[in-house]
Amino acid sequence: MLDTQKTRPFSASRQRRQVKRSSSLTGNRTSFHSNSSISGTNAILAAIDLRTPKQKIEDLEKEIIESKDESTPEQYLNQLVLMQVYTNLEYGENSIENARAYINLSKYYLNQKLNFLPQAKFHALNARQIFEYLNIKPNNDNLIENLLAYDIYLILIKCSINAKQYSLQRELKIKNKHILSMDKVHIDHDFNLIQKFLEKLKHLMKPIDYEQKHMEYLFVKFNKILIDSKEFDESIYELIDQIIIYIEKFFSNDQIKRKIDLYLHSGSYLINYDENIQNGLKYYRQAVELANEQEKFISSIKHKYQLANVILQRNIAKVRTNRLTDDLENEFQQAIQLYKQPDGEMNKNVLKVIDELATFYTKAEKYQDALNVLCETLPDKIRLFGDFSEEVIQTESRIGAIYLREGECLNAAEHLKTCLDLQEFVYGPNDSRTCQTRNSVELLKKDPMVSRTFFARTQDGIRQDRPMFRVRNKVSHEKEDLRLLQTVTRKPPISSKT
Repeated sequence: MLDTQKTRPFSASRQRRQVKRSSSLTGNRTSFHSNSSISGTNAILAAIDLRTPKQKIEDLEKEIIESKDESTPEQYLNQLVLMQVYTNLEYGENSIENARAYINLSKYYLNQKLNFLPQAKFHALNARQIFEYLNIKPNNDNLIENLLAYDIYLILIKCSINAKQYSLQRELKIKNKHILSMDKVHIDHDFNLIQKFLEKLKHLMKPIDYEQKHMEYLFVKFNKILIDSKEFDESIYELIDQIIIYIEKFFSNDQIKRKIDLYLHSGSYLINYDENIQNGLKYYRQAVELANEQEKFISSIKHKYQLANVILQRNIAKVRTNRLTDDLENEFQQAIQLYKQPDGEMNKNVLKVIDELATFYTKAEKYQDALNVLCETLPDKIRLFGDFSEEVIQTESRIGAIYLREGECLNAAEHLKTCLDLQEFVYGPNDSRTCQTRNSVELLKKDPMVSRTFFARTQDGIRQDRPMFRVRNKVSHEKEDLRLLQTVTRKPPISSKT
């Protein structure tokens, strides 16, 4: 008896393949044409990019120029990355062209948000590595090499200055560890090198092109002076005048805004030195005059906010340098009204001005006025910033400190205890700010009146409401409830008759 061969049932996909094979065999066969094979070959080759890397670079350069105003940042970044890849293939890893491609990538990241600063530094370091491999010196007359060296060290200086400014910002709750770890000690070394290459470019470039490079250098030098505030740099006055000349020459659309920013930064630097405070306030006054003229010439919400900010910055400088004039309060009120436009509602900018107004009241020893404005803005800060925000914590602390100074210890204890609870939750129990507030609360606990009236009716500063009478099925078996019931229903003792 012959064994029957076992066959496996076809799956659905196998059945479809079987149908296709049979239909191809039974179908009408097409006659062979030589053109059909050629067209098939062309169809295959059409999916393959047969351009050389040099042709790809040329096409990509045209594409970048044509789509400059229409492409998104992501598309532009993809183009720069492809340009670096093709340049590496065409010219080699250690070529000037590849270093320039790295510089273009670094410039892109430098113009983005501050969190991309490590990426900008990474690509600039790649370009510097190529530069050092090629052993380029500022004593040759090669325009491309000197220009590359200038751009490399300019970007490295910018990255270091931005990282140093970032590390000095106190208002940031969480800081980027990659930015904090960036090198900041080679700024002076890089400045010495860039001056040599810039001096060489002066004789190799057209005057108008050199002036633009020199203007970039002056802006970076100005920022370097601002962050090195340990010693006064007398060259800042000449630097300000040179930058003003370049702003008037090269910027027409935002010329006034750039001048205002320059005056504000100059003033904030000069008021740190006693002999230059008056000159610093002069630059603040010039900024206010420019902003006021622009707001009158073209009135808009943008210009009103700009004027409000300039007035606020000047008032902060005056309060900081103890120039407590009688018109300061009116100027604060002017900034508040400008920030309230167009709808007249309370917003974050208004609250910022009111906080500075409270600082002015405190320095002028108008403590009740400071207390009034801080207490009035507390609900708005909770609404706009949140219950656990830095603004609410600072306001509770300031209110408690003013109450404590005025001798109103009971109110001080209430606000400082609220501040302590928020600080322990936000900063942690071991933070220096939390410990300082805790010491103030412990000091208040030692006051007999405060201890008896506030902490006695509260549990560690938290108010305790009257406990609820717990009843389950009309009978409570809790000890506290039974004792409370016995106390309430106990009859008074009967006095004995004489």
